[in-house]
Amino acid sequence: MVLDLLEISRSDTLQREDGELGALVRGLVAVRGGEHVPEVDAPEPVTVRVDRRRLDQILGNLLDNADAHGDGALRIGVARRGRFARIEVDDAGPGIPPEQRRAVFERFARGTLAGSRGDGGGTGLGLSLVAAHVRRHDGRVWVEERPGGGTRVVVELPGVDT
Repeated sequence: MVLDLLEISRSDTLQREDGELGALVRGLVAVRGGEHVPEVDAPEPVTVRVDRRRLDQILGNLLDNADAHGDGALRIGVARRGRFARIEVDDAGPGIPPEQRRAVFERFARGTLAGSRGDGGGTGLGLSLVAAHVRRHDGRVWVEERPGGGTRVVVELPGVDT
């Protein structure tokens, strides 16, 4: 928990480099392995300029959250949406009620969600850290319902014109 709090409060600069988002996501999924290996749906190249360490932490925390609260990630979608590169992490868990979707990105946000989405473990900092890293990249993050039920967490980061 202390390391997560330190990471959230860091104000150091990003070490950005260009990368193809689908390849970066596939690489992280391959390294993670584990019980739940989501499909990576990246039909076309999407270039981003990101801090790779922070992107890995964003994706890792989203996948950890899906494992802990949503029966594992089913799919990670990567696509361009206008000037943004979009990452969608889908799970087939119980979902998050609309009135609680913004609160999950607040520090220590567990409350009623802990009982409704898993065993209540964790510090409540994972999604807060995701939001902080996404903001540092001038992006945005939100939760919506996955088509067919479950949760979709969407991250949008500025894309790079190629």
